[in-house]
Amino acid sequence: MKQMILCALGLLLMAQTTKGQVTVQVNCTQWVDYPLVKKIGVYQTPLMNKTWIDRDVPKLGELEVRSMRYEMACGKDDLYGQPCVGGTATRPTYNFSDIDYFLKLTKTYSPVLVISHGYTPTILQNRPTEWSGFMDPPNNYDTWAAINNRFAKQWKNRRYTNSYVEIWNEPDLKDGFFTGTLDDYLRIYETAAPAVREGYADIKVGGPSGAFNWWHQGLVNHAKNKNLPLDFLSGHTYGPDYSGQINEMRNALNNLGNNEAEMLLTEYSPYVPADYQADGPVEHAEAAMTFFNALPGMLACPDLTYVNWAQFIDPGFFVGDKLGIIDRDSGARKALFNAFKLYGMMPADRCQMTISGGSLNGMASATDDCIAAVVWNTESNEKNISLNLTNIPFTSGTLEVYHIDETHNSWYETQTLQFVASRTEQVNISSKRLKVDDVVRSKGVCFVWLRADDAQPLFPSVKLGTVARTHQWFPRRTNDAAYAYFDPKTWTVRMSSNQDETGWSLIGIEAEKLPDYIQVTGKHKGTIHRANNNSALCIRVDYQGASGEYVHSVLFHAGIYKDERTTVLPWGTKRLPDEVVKVPNLNDFTIELAAHQPDDFSGRVILTCDMAGVGAGVKHNFQFTEGLPTGITTPQAETMSTEAGSATLKEIFNLNGQRMGHLSQGVVNVLRFNDGSTQKVYVPR
Repeated sequence: MKQMILCALGLLLMAQTTKGQVTVQVNCTQWVDYPLVKKIGVYQTPLMNKTWIDRDVPKLGELEVRSMRYEMACGKDDLYGQPCVGGTATRPTYNFSDIDYFLKLTKTYSPVLVISHGYTPTILQNRPTEWSGFMDPPNNYDTWAAINNRFAKQWKNRRYTNSYVEIWNEPDLKDGFFTGTLDDYLRIYETAAPAVREGYADIKVGGPSGAFNWWHQGLVNHAKNKNLPLDFLSGHTYGPDYSGQINEMRNALNNLGNNEAEMLLTEYSPYVPADYQADGPVEHAEAAMTFFNALPGMLACPDLTYVNWAQFIDPGFFVGDKLGIIDRDSGARKALFNAFKLYGMMPADRCQMTISGGSLNGMASATDDCIAAVVWNTESNEKNISLNLTNIPFTSGTLEVYHIDETHNSWYETQTLQFVASRTEQVNISSKRLKVDDVVRSKGVCFVWLRADDAQPLFPSVKLGTVARTHQWFPRRTNDAAYAYFDPKTWTVRMSSNQDETGWSLIGIEAEKLPDYIQVTGKHKGTIHRANNNSALCIRVDYQGASGEYVHSVLFHAGIYKDERTTVLPWGTKRLPDEVVKVPNLNDFTIELAAHQPDDFSGRVILTCDMAGVGAGVKHNFQFTEGLPTGITTPQAETMSTEAGSATLKEIFNLNGQRMGHLSQGVVNVLRFNDGSTQKVYVPR
């Protein structure tokens, strides 16, 4: 009866919304740029307490965020985790217990941390008795270097891998966080950055974490002149237009001469201060629409590695700001939180959406068993929509429709904590098409989610190894350039030649504690052609020796790569591959690490996905999971198919009682069937 009522309500809604509809077309199998990667993370200030941490940080598990930025705020000793530096300038002492508590819990749900090293600790302040003394440059730069080195060693010891350190926070905001000049900041960076690198070689270090875009070029010039580590530039924007910050960072990085250097927007909110106070627009349902409206532009910057949305929990205590996605007083999930949640429910591979007959905006994405489409309304009048999904790759499933507006899933207006679908229906899709009629209310969001009956989790957590850091490559810092993304949660790489006929999509994953066998699977869209002798689609493994240098490499390809290629990777051995292996299918093969490793192998490799000169509009995905030795499979049932035909399992016994490689969670067995055939299988424990 309940299902009949839901279907009846759906039909009634369709009947009521046919007049003046906006038509939305989605082609579920046509991939387009840019993928809906989950590079939109969050930012947390130290204006919080342990009660809020325990209550709210686990809610990160409901979202598909990949990065959390945290501002340590040394010297502001009335805030969370402070003072973490005590003692004297000649003999500092440290207390990381509170900060580690927060970062360790956060790392459970966010694979990447961005940690801001600032401000001046009390022991280095010129005005230690004044609250604003933290804003002054440190009065002892040797101790400032030692403190940054000790911080970095702490992050290394705690295994906060694949992460970033910013030197200071908004030093160009003179009235808020720094009383010094650009030259003073450059000395702060010059002293701190090498100390961070020495303390934790894998962590990326950069700055200036600018409130404005004035100091990027100055930092780049100083880093070049002094040969300082500068792995990224970072900046902040409050307000809808972040293009100025992006453009200035790009211009400065073009002058740096390091194509591996990244760009981070470590604080972003589309609201100016007047709009993110209590009862302001940031608290209303329309904030969800504003969130989605900001995404297309950010996603269209392939050289923007991460964005940290300001903020996670509302800042507390004496600050009136309410720009968090979680209410600080009640712990309620705001409309902004629900918008993050919906975005996390969207597959990463974006598919074609066209909207006609109205001023709505939207995005869609799909996998073989899940389709998501979101449409948002920037205007105050209600819009009826007719959403047409075509080329659906499955025949039956569950349709859910969610709204965020003044009457749905917005805690500020409804005071309702639950996040619920407006419609849920079982649907048959025999024609590979489905039409959904619905409505997008004033400054609201309509989200359509269609999943096959046997749909798998969208973003399963892959425990393959420890990612030490990633290597990205930006020979052209423009929106139309080729690009590559790595998802550290799912171990998935997405590459696109974008609009670049001869572009180079390149990304390296530096990792350790990997299994002996790595399974590679892939998907491809577009037509490849060889644009030049350096054209390639391949995966390369570079092995680190005991000395810390990369000493050996092996390249796997399926035919696009040719021996006349002269391109040298900018990392690893930095020379042509020592071995070249042609595999029958690059989208389904096993890398046997031990078969190619040098005698003095340290246990660390760089896995590089490389697509170059294959023509415009080509997209390729790779996923890495733990593999099995050749000829060994995982049993799925008590009957298995063999070359002799299907047979019932007769007996199972351990093969020499030995573990194979790093398959420590099970054993390799021999299955003997009643037709006389045998098969090796891996049996998980």
